[in-house]
Amino acid sequence: MKKNKFQIKREETFERFLDAGLTLLIDKAYDAVSIEEISKAAGFSKGAFYVHFEGKEDFLKHLLDRRKIRKRIITDYLNEIEKISARPLTLQDAAGRAAELLFCHLNSKPSWDIASFALNMPTYKVLQEYKAYYMLYELWIEENIFYIQWLKERNLIEDSIDTEYTAKLMCAAIDGIVKQSNVLGTSVTFRSLFDALSVFLKADKNSDDKTPLC
Repeated sequence: MKKNKFQIKREETFERFLDAGLTLLIDKAYDAVSIEEISKAAGFSKGAFYVHFEGKEDFLKHLLDRRKIRKRIITDYLNEIEKISARPLTLQDAAGRAAELLFCHLNSKPSWDIASFALNMPTYKVLQEYKAYYMLYELWIEENIFYIQWLKERNLIEDSIDTEYTAKLMCAAIDGIVKQSNVLGTSVTFRSLFDALSVFLKADKNSDDKTPLC
C-alpha cells in the first residue's frame, strides 16, 4: 500500500529523533541526555517526542531495534577480507583484522556498532532502571560469540573452548580498556585491542608493528 504524505512525514520525524538521539548518546552517557536535548537536536518539540516514544527507555529500545538489524559485523568483515585476499585467514590474522575493525570503530565513534557501549556505560542505578541497556550489552557479547564460532568453524581454535564465557571475558577486557583510556585521558591502542581479541594465541603477540587501516 502506498504511503500518504502524513505517514511519510511521521516516519521521517521518527528517524530524525533516532539519529539525533544516537549522536548525543555517543558523546554523552544515557543518564546525562535529556528528552529536551534529544528533541532540540532533532529540531522538534518535547511534545513531538512523546508522539513517537513513551519515554527515554522506549526511545532506547527503538535504537536497539535498529542496531539489531546489523549483526555479525566482525565476522562479515573477516569474510570480506578472505574473499579479497582469496586465502584463509590464520588465527593471528583474524585477531588482527578484528582488532583493526574495532580500533577504527572506536576512533570514528560509530552508531554503537560493536563496543561503543563501553564509551558511555551508565551508572549502576541507571543500568538497573533501564533494562534496555542489558540488551545492548548482550548484543556486544553476541558479536564476540559470532567471532569465536567463526574461528571454531575454521578449526583455528579448539572446539572445547567455552564460547559464551570467552565472549564475556573478551567483552569485559575491551570494556576495561576503553574505560581506562577515558579515565587516564589516553587513546585506546591497537595493541590492547589485539591482545583482548587474541586470547587464544599461545605465543608471539608482537603486534606493535601492525598498522590499522584507518
